[in-house]
Amino acid sequence: MNKNTKIIGKTENRPRSEEQIQQAKKGLIKIILTPFKAVPEDWIGNVVNKNVLCLASGGGQQGPILAAAGADVTVFDNSDKQLEQDEKVALKYNLNIKTIKGNMQDLSMFSANHFDLIIHPVSNCFIDDIKPVWREAYRILRENGKLLSGFNNPIIYMINWEKADKTKNV
Repeated sequence: MNKNTKIIGKTENRPRSEEQIQQAKKGLIKIILTPFKAVPEDWIGNVVNKNVLCLASGGGQQGPILAAAGADVTVFDNSDKQLEQDEKVALKYNLNIKTIKGNMQDLSMFSANHFDLIIHPVSNCFIDDIKPVWREAYRILRENGKLLSGFNNPIIYMINWEKADKTKNV
């Protein structure tokens, strides 16, 4: 692992900065769904006035960027602490973000064909059954909508990357 990929845990769990919010307001959307790489902007497309669900994606990262870019954003997460991060960033930068606490395996509160885009970062490794998530995401996504999801190998959580970088034993 080199200096440019030291994102796990520390860097990407921080709320977005003022500079990143300002870039998003100009239409430059940079979101990360995996530990190492930003999503290509053309995968996201124009989000102005689009209904976007940030699924299991609290923490002040993806939601604020998409809201700053003009999307109607709902952040759905099971962590009060993560949702509070989105609320703080929204308040700080005057962004309109709806936060809802819930389990990603139960999206029954959302109507069918409601969202144009679902952003779903690396979170599937924290649940026992992914099928309800995919089934419900399909149900609430509009025709021709997009689901962007990040994946990783859970073994990355078993390694202390900071220590490994110092010792060069990995």
